[in-house]
Amino acid sequence: MDRLSLALILIILVLASFNFAVPVFANTPEIRNVAVTKIGTRYHLDITIYHTVENSTHYVITIRVLINGYDNVTDVTLVPQTLSLDYTFTVPYDLGVLQGGSAYVDVYARCTQDSWSDPWSGVVPELSLPIMLIGLILATSLAVFALRRAKLISSK
Repeated sequence: MDRLSLALILIILVLASFNFAVPVFANTPEIRNVAVTKIGTRYHLDITIYHTVENSTHYVITIRVLINGYDNVTDVTLVPQTLSLDYTFTVPYDLGVLQGGSAYVDVYARCTQDSWSDPWSGVVPELSLPIMLIGLILATSLAVFALRRAKLISSK
C-alpha cells in the first residue's frame, strides 16, 4: 500500500470515530395552564404546554391525566406539535361527567428525551371566590353560634 491509501484509510477511521449527533437543547415539558370549561354536563380541559424547539426525535409524546389520585389514569399519545413562537401548544382533553360534581385532577406531560414534567394539580370545577366567601361566612357564623351556645349552657 502506498502512502496515499494509508492516509485515506486513516482519515476515514478518524471521521468514523466522531459522533455526528447534533445536541438538542430542550427543557422538561412544563404545564403552563389548564383551562376548565363545562359544556352541558361534561367538563373539558385545555392543557397549555411549554416545550422548546422540537424535532423528529425530541417532542412531547404523552399527556397523562389522573382523576382523584390514581383511580382513573388516561394517557393521550401525541405526534410532534407545531409550536408557536413562544414554544407553547394546547391539547384539548375531555374530562367527561364528574361523579360527585367535582374531582381532583393532576396533569403531566412527557417528552421523548427529558421524561415527565412537574404536575399541574387542581380541583375541577374550581370554586369561585364569591362561593368560597359565602362558605367561609357560613362556617364562621356557625362556629360563633355554637361557641355562644356552649357558654350559655355552661353558665347555667
